[in-house]
Amino acid sequence: MTTVATGTTIEPITHAEYLDRQHRLLEALDREGYDGAIVWGRGSTNVDGCADLLYLTGHLSAVSHILDSEIHSARGHAGLVITRDRPTVLVTDSYDADPSTIPVNQVQLSISVDRDLGKAAREMGFAGKRIALIGMSGLLYTHHRGLEEGFGSPETKLIPADELLVRLRLVKSEHEISLLREASRIGCEWVMRTLQAAVPGATEGEAVGEGLKYLAGAGGWAYDVAVSSGPCSHRYRNRQALPTWDSQRRLEVGDLFHADVWGPIAHGYFCDLTRSTVVGGAPTSSQARLLSDPVDLVEHVTEIVEPGVQMSALQDRASAWLARRDGGAGSSFGAMIPFIGHSLGLECEAPFLTRLEHTTIEPGMVLAIECFLGGETGEGAGFEHVVAVREGHLEVLTQSAPSRPW
Repeated sequence: MTTVATGTTIEPITHAEYLDRQHRLLEALDREGYDGAIVWGRGSTNVDGCADLLYLTGHLSAVSHILDSEIHSARGHAGLVITRDRPTVLVTDSYDADPSTIPVNQVQLSISVDRDLGKAAREMGFAGKRIALIGMSGLLYTHHRGLEEGFGSPETKLIPADELLVRLRLVKSEHEISLLREASRIGCEWVMRTLQAAVPGATEGEAVGEGLKYLAGAGGWAYDVAVSSGPCSHRYRNRQALPTWDSQRRLEVGDLFHADVWGPIAHGYFCDLTRSTVVGGAPTSSQARLLSDPVDLVEHVTEIVEPGVQMSALQDRASAWLARRDGGAGSSFGAMIPFIGHSLGLECEAPFLTRLEHTTIEPGMVLAIECFLGGETGEGAGFEHVVAVREGHLEVLTQSAPSRPW
């Protein structure tokens, strides 16, 4: 039987905190010359494209994605209309939603979320105004058209403005950092139980299942478990399908095995970390070198994470390290993921740590520093740490998962 250590209970985000976030968004709208905002959120038991709405309201629609029909549209979605001097309105199809738990003035149930959200915005005086449209990553083209239809006002300017909330969400409150710390604590246990179940004779699926069994009891939700092993360990994911792991492949002594686990755990705040090992024995000399390289790279980059450093400097430092390594990144992952990490919060969020991202690191930011490297033919290994930038020091949130579990 799996037992779950509950750790310290972290209270959820309060209504007062959500209202403060809404107030800060309104201030940003004023600075940028917007008359108001529509914030869209995808749900559908999915965590893609919902973080902006979650950040402001704590709400997403848990209704399954249902294809549009003659009588319903944008099922599994929700949206917020916000402006100064008017009540905030949330339109959702989540029929089990409790309005008393949602920090808005009015909750409107709808089976055509896109059109009814547009109508709500029109009734709030948005017609013909300059409106920020936030949450574009979860907004389908068809639902954008539904919003416009609901407005019935072609002169209204819906302007993509995701960057407004990217900036607000980037620096975390102390409460948010405590939630991310708890998410990382549970995530460390999740990834280690996965690795510990990767024993000779077990399948990849059985190893993943042991970790997921723990995660479910700890209140987490798996976005994915990226696993590969043995002759396929050079792949970040074994299968390019669902599930991404191979539930039939049995692990053998000496197989390399890695797991990258991430998803919302502590009241929606994410864990994200990668660990690699060798199955059932000691690594060979080449495996030991490969297993250590990602750890060394991440630790090398983490050394310069402090206030005042530009994010681009982290990728530059990683690139210089890789240039000194035989074969560079040596994996398809390395070729297709041109960054050394990203911000972390209610999702694996922007900004990403690329050579072109010149945002300056500040206290309160939480960053996931990661890489996945190739070695000998058919071999690969990865590593990841989550760090919180503090005044005068760096807090590593994922240090309870051993860096070198082999």
